[in-house]
Amino acid sequence: MAKIIVLRFSSLGDVILTTSVLKPLADMGHEVSLITYKPFDNIFEDSKFVKVYGIEKANIFSTIKSLNHDIIIDLQKNFTTLPIRLVFGNNYYTYNKHSIKRRLCVIFKAFKDNMFYITDEYAKAVNSITDITNPRPFLEVSNDRLVKFLSDKPVVSMGIGARYAKKRYKYFKTLSWLFMKKGFEIRLLGGVNDFTDADGINYVGKLSLIDTLACIKSSKLVISNDSAITHMARSVGVKVVSIYGATHPCFGFAPKEEEGIFISKDMPCKPCDLHGKGDCKYKTYPCLDIEPEFIFKKSLNLLKI
Repeated sequence: MAKIIVLRFSSLGDVILTTSVLKPLADMGHEVSLITYKPFDNIFEDSKFVKVYGIEKANIFSTIKSLNHDIIIDLQKNFTTLPIRLVFGNNYYTYNKHSIKRRLCVIFKAFKDNMFYITDEYAKAVNSITDITNPRPFLEVSNDRLVKFLSDKPVVSMGIGARYAKKRYKYFKTLSWLFMKKGFEIRLLGGVNDFTDADGINYVGKLSLIDTLACIKSSKLVISNDSAITHMARSVGVKVVSIYGATHPCFGFAPKEEEGIFISKDMPCKPCDLHGKGDCKYKTYPCLDIEPEFIFKKSLNLLKI
């Protein structure tokens, strides 16, 4: 069996999606190592199928050299990893990012009907090593960690944050109230720079990545912006409702049908950016004017309630 290094440095959601190939490769008996940036390595703390090296950018080459690898799988594929490919070019695999297709979705809106999934492209990158059918992200959470988040009530966790304003759903407060009225326990998740006025148990900025994952795994459902919380839910087998604002499922990061649903308001200006950066030309973010009652009903349908 081979010693395989997988490279993926950012963002957290993308790093999580690499597990759709990490786990199958490990199950085949390969020794699999992931090199990523700190603090993303924390989310792998309970996952025993992969060795994870959380590094600073300056340590990339020295870390690769120290691992005495047979194969490198580059799931970053940008200017960061181009020098790595030039130096370690033998047995070097990468994937189709569909960069042109994604940019065409922004420029020519008709292209947004051409859906694809990044996890499928990751799987194609390793198809000469192993055949992965229906690749899905997978992370482990220890029972000791999970038990801290168990509840007598059914739990809905809400990922209220996102890096850019054009990806932040406006009405989590009303949405949380609708679920609480129905008897659900609401948990609010996000990073240290996020804020919410929604009701529920507020974990925003208070949990490590691995504890956030445990909180999610103990939930019946996750509702999230187009952010890492969506992919956390997918990785522990919890159904997710992913809300899209300025970005779009045509970029390849939407949950598959068996993982949940996405909700995206169709507008002629959408998608307006690959990552959701910049200001809204209307100044009011109308792409995020999605009625909370609509999301609530879609969520109950997903839960078969």
